[in-house]
Amino acid sequence: MSDALEFTAAEAAFVLREPVKSVRKALDDGPVRAKLIAKAGGSVRAIEWLDLVYLHAIRTLRDELTPKGRTEFYQALKLHPAERGREVRFGRISVAIDDFEAEVEERTRELSDLADKVEFRTDGEAILKDTSVEVYRIGALLEGGLSVEEICADYPSLSADAVAVAKAYAEAHPKSGRPYPRTTVKRALHGAGLEALDEVLDNDHHE
Repeated sequence: MSDALEFTAAEAAFVLREPVKSVRKALDDGPVRAKLIAKAGGSVRAIEWLDLVYLHAIRTLRDELTPKGRTEFYQALKLHPAERGREVRFGRISVAIDDFEAEVEERTRELSDLADKVEFRTDGEAILKDTSVEVYRIGALLEGGLSVEEICADYPSLSADAVAVAKAYAEAHPKSGRPYPRTTVKRALHGAGLEALDEVLDNDHHE
């Protein structure tokens, strides 16, 4: 895995299987040194591949290392990034990182595979490949409380796996700008009343 790759907090959360807020707190606490990169909607913090390895490893080692030890571990890990399959030594401590690197590499590959299941319309909107369904629309419906079964019923072209892809992609690559409504026109018409329907139509109009 190239150490030149950069990962936002949301992408790191996908790799680490942690909430985004936990990753952001880890970046605030240090010693990982994030940098700002340009993204649609502004600048965001990003970290490198070895930073992910550190964050993954430290969950196992946290109780065994003092704050100073964590900093020394991070510095030793970053000292020779081209050397893989090595033991990281700092002070009198040695940590085998082969398994940590292998797990992060597998998970970053999953993140890359996820992107391969999404394509973009001419207006830049992300859609599930081979469909016309917007990724962030499905993510919003799930956030709004709809089940996978309910979404598949409203979007017959989608499978449960496709809904899972949309959910994971939307979480790893948060949408900037106005969000999609968290219900569908069909469900708003069925039981939510005209006020909710107006909200759905208004949001769709602005997309």
